[in-house]
Amino acid sequence: MPLSDGRSLAVDRLIHTFQTPVWIETTFPGGAAYRRLLIAQDTGSAIVGPARGDIFFGSGDAAGAVAGAMQAKGRFVVLLPRGDGAAGR
Repeated sequence: MPLSDGRSLAVDRLIHTFQTPVWIETTFPGGAAYRRLLIAQDTGSAIVGPARGDIFFGSGDAAGAVAGAMQAKGRFVVLLPRGDGAAGR
């Protein structure tokens, strides 16, 4: 499945299931709010832990600059069906 700019999230694959919706609340450098629903669709060697994720901002220099500047802490809420006690797989 191709990644979607600003909607795909890289997560720890040992903890989270791909295609899980995740609500993100964080800020861009400079303080602008970033709040939206993303989908867990990717992983990476630096993505370790239950509340660690990387937002895919797209390809190219501009997207790379935004992604490289994102170092903010935020809120990371995994959305699961009611009654589902599984936090991952």
